[in-house]
Amino acid sequence: MQIIGTEVIEGHDTKGGFVVEFLGDGGEKVSVHMAQSENGSLNRDNALQKAQVLLVQASRFGATAESGNDEQSEAVESLRQEQQETADNPNSNSALQEGLEDTFPASDPVSASYTSTIAGDRKH
Repeated sequence: MQIIGTEVIEGHDTKGGFVVEFLGDGGEKVSVHMAQSENGSLNRDNALQKAQVLLVQASRFGATAESGNDEQSEAVESLRQEQQETADNPNSNSALQEGLEDTFPASDPVSASYTSTIAGDRKH
């Protein structure tokens, strides 16, 4: 499954919380339901990040005990590296994410360049 988009849905139950849906290129959908924490720290801004961590943890569930390997998976290391980069420069990915959200679901990807053609001579 290639993830092509995400949706964050607020207030999935009476206690608040969020549902984060990861959308696949073949119509697949993986949903992560998260209840609001006691201190109310779960919000729209951090729900996606927490859902990603939960999926990584779920994918590794039981694998360490079976393999006897205590090392972090490449996915966990990659996620931690992305989180560190985002923490170091919080505005680096926000413009891209905002552009993707504004154009989703579009048939064409966001273009980073502008193309124009020169009009021919007009006779009056």
